[in-house]
Amino acid sequence: MTISLCKHRFPLTVGKGAVLQPADCEGCGITFADCQAELDRQAEQIRLATAHDGRCEFCAKAARVFQFQRDAMPWDETDPPVQWLCLHCWSNAQTAVEETGFADLEDAFLNATDNQLVRFIFGGAR
Repeated sequence: MTISLCKHRFPLTVGKGAVLQPADCEGCGITFADCQAELDRQAEQIRLATAHDGRCEFCAKAARVFQFQRDAMPWDETDPPVQWLCLHCWSNAQTAVEETGFADLEDAFLNATDNQLVRFIFGGAR
């Protein structure tokens, strides 16, 4: 859970090469990068605090499992499902999301365009 007294509004400014980038928060002055780093730190704490011994939902191996949930995408009607994955499968899912935007084949099959699905399958994602 994220606790903040400021609602963090980051106005967009024009940076190098006429690229829009977020400026410091108008309320408290925190930089966008520092805010994202804090949110990442909190997510990591939650992931480690909720880890437990169980069975990986992807490889079915009995191991310590960690909570994995990709970010919500525009096509999601509800929050994406939480999966409990061993460290190896969690790492693969995180890499797949970073490279393709989809956590696994089912996610890509249900939500990807044809080109995205081909890229997911032949890109070597789990």
